[in-house]
Amino acid sequence: MAILKDDYANSFLFLLFGKNHVNLVSLIWLPYVGHEPIMDMMKILFKAKAMRFYAMKVVKVVFLFCIIILVEAIMIHAQESNCINLGFEQGSFTNWVGHTWLYSSLIPSINTDKSEGFVFRRHTIISDTTAYDANTGGKLKKVPPGYRYSARLGDEINGTDRPPRCWEQSLRYTMTIDSNNAFLIIRFALVLQYIENHTIKEEPRFRFTLFGENGDTIPDCSNYDVYASNSEVKGFHLYIPENGGVPVQWRDWTTVGADLMAFMGQTITLEFMTADCTQQFHYGYAYFVAECHPLQITVHYCADDSVAIFTAPEGLKRYRWADSQGNSIDTTRILSLTDPVEGETYTCAMSSVTGCKVSLQSAVTKYILHTDFDSYMIDCFSNTVQLTNASTTTHGDLVYRWLFDDANTSSEKDPQHTFKTSGMHRVSLVLLNPPSTCMDTLIKDVESFSPPLVGIEGDSTYCSGLGTLLKAYGAYDYTWSDGSKNGTLEIGAPGGEYWLIGRSSTGCISDTIRISVSQEADWEFLVEADTTLCEGKSAVLEAYGAASYRWSTGAVNSSILVTEAGIYEVTGVNERGCEKHASFSVMEYPNPDVNFTLSESTLDSKHNRLVCSLPGQAGVQYLWDMGDGSFETGSTIHHTYNVSNDSYNFTITLTATSREECSDSTSRVIEVVPFIPNIFTPNGDGINDIFMEGFELEIIDRNGLSLYKGTGGWDGRYNGKPVDADTYFYRIDYIDKKEKVVTRKGFVILIK
Repeated sequence: MAILKDDYANSFLFLLFGKNHVNLVSLIWLPYVGHEPIMDMMKILFKAKAMRFYAMKVVKVVFLFCIIILVEAIMIHAQESNCINLGFEQGSFTNWVGHTWLYSSLIPSINTDKSEGFVFRRHTIISDTTAYDANTGGKLKKVPPGYRYSARLGDEINGTDRPPRCWEQSLRYTMTIDSNNAFLIIRFALVLQYIENHTIKEEPRFRFTLFGENGDTIPDCSNYDVYASNSEVKGFHLYIPENGGVPVQWRDWTTVGADLMAFMGQTITLEFMTADCTQQFHYGYAYFVAECHPLQITVHYCADDSVAIFTAPEGLKRYRWADSQGNSIDTTRILSLTDPVEGETYTCAMSSVTGCKVSLQSAVTKYILHTDFDSYMIDCFSNTVQLTNASTTTHGDLVYRWLFDDANTSSEKDPQHTFKTSGMHRVSLVLLNPPSTCMDTLIKDVESFSPPLVGIEGDSTYCSGLGTLLKAYGAYDYTWSDGSKNGTLEIGAPGGEYWLIGRSSTGCISDTIRISVSQEADWEFLVEADTTLCEGKSAVLEAYGAASYRWSTGAVNSSILVTEAGIYEVTGVNERGCEKHASFSVMEYPNPDVNFTLSESTLDSKHNRLVCSLPGQAGVQYLWDMGDGSFETGSTIHHTYNVSNDSYNFTITLTATSREECSDSTSRVIEVVPFIPNIFTPNGDGINDIFMEGFELEIIDRNGLSLYKGTGGWDGRYNGKPVDADTYFYRIDYIDKKEKVVTRKGFVILIK
């Protein structure tokens, strides 16, 4: 058996990180993180331990902090057995009773009797630990630090935002007082609107009251009853809304302690009550939590300590410590004594914010704990283990906290535990010694056995070219069919039938467990890809048939898009984890040159032949779209256009494709302009008798006289008479391809 004793670092590592213990620690520890007693314990440790062992490695100090936090959490958890969900730690109103009623001093007809039950917005669990109350200017946290929940009693929406009401509401909790819950801690925060023209009985209100077994009010100093304008109330803040609304009296989180020792064995009831104003329009509500603890001074004075730490209950406002002669020695909640005298007594006189007074006394006592336990199996079948405690202490009674590796716990001295699995188990015993905070921890490996829980885990198939590992579980040692005694067995081709027998250290034996192992059936893994990558383009590489994929690029999809040449690899994994591999060699090729030249920059009806050319490349095919519905091929082409006056331009597009099917294209636009002759002969022979028909035309002679304007073309006449043969000047306007007016000027020679 492996035993770890008095090694806090190893203990905490096991508790925090050991198999199946993360959830266990979360259940016990996390609900109390931020809790004030725990934070006080950390302060104690810093003062009493860290100073003395300043040379310890930092990590060991941290582990010690964590163990004490865990133990404190366990102690708190045990102490709250009689006040479950008193602090709403379950996030609900379990064990609480809600009431609501209406009371108006102006309209008595709407008044009602108390109605039992929880009402929406009247009784609310607050779970947002980051939320602040808007009616205090965002200064009051709705959940106090260190808690996960609080309860809001009353509605934070005022009368201008809802139908006028004068609600009163309460929450009640009943519990029986014993040594573990005789000290009650209440934390509350109040928000009450303050109205000057109301009588005090009409104002918003908060009240906390203790009731006895017969329902009568217990006249205890912890009872608290306050109205919005009570002048004697201290600790309130005034908030005036920015819109000039009704002022708010609010009180930040206040802690009050109540001594319930006088009611040992009795059942008492706590009641929290809030009320809106009785004139209907102004709100009053409160947030609160509560918890219970033993009413005692805790002591931290353990085996190797030279400093004794006395800690009084929290929740009180003032503390005064005195020695056995009555001399005052400290006014803090925590008293530290260096090398104290064994048996000397110290007294702490305390008072709460509501005026309650409590006095407790404790003697200097060193608690020396020794943790030890044994275990044995009940039989060879039930998987049950008897744990026998042999722990001791020098003073007081022991509290036991067993932690099992199946996330179960026990507080019995000598528990009997049935494990969920057979074999070896890690069991931890945390030993507590209240009212001290001293503890001791022991961790052992213990054995249980049950034949049905002994078995083999591992795949019954293995991947081609590989093998599989079979692992035995549930016993102390094993015998395999090949005679080996290890806890594992490596299986390779060709597979076969295998068996296993497990035994306990005491001679218990399992049945024969059998398993058949075979090679995974072949499976199809296909790939598809275009491994030719053209310049500026991308290629798709795809794989099929696997359950998951891993590419050398880091991608995990079945396909990837690549834009660079290179070697790309993909691994396919089927549902059983078998792998197949494939690779792709992607080559990149340049695109062919498409930069061509034109023989003409423009075309007209007389100059309509065009030559397009570029240096030819081997293996490249050229296709020309001439823009007039016709196509040409080759690196140099000659093309004649049919040009009319309605033609504006032609778009010539060249597409070049290489033998690797890489292609590129480019386009050029050639403009069509009107053909303007420099000679015309208006002699009536039907040839060249009209100059520039269909254009906006003006003809001017040498003297600047305008002879013609129009679109029908000039017939060589002025005022109906033929003009002399001579040179004449023209101005022509036409619409180009951009739908803009273009003007051309020049001269024409008239010949007869």
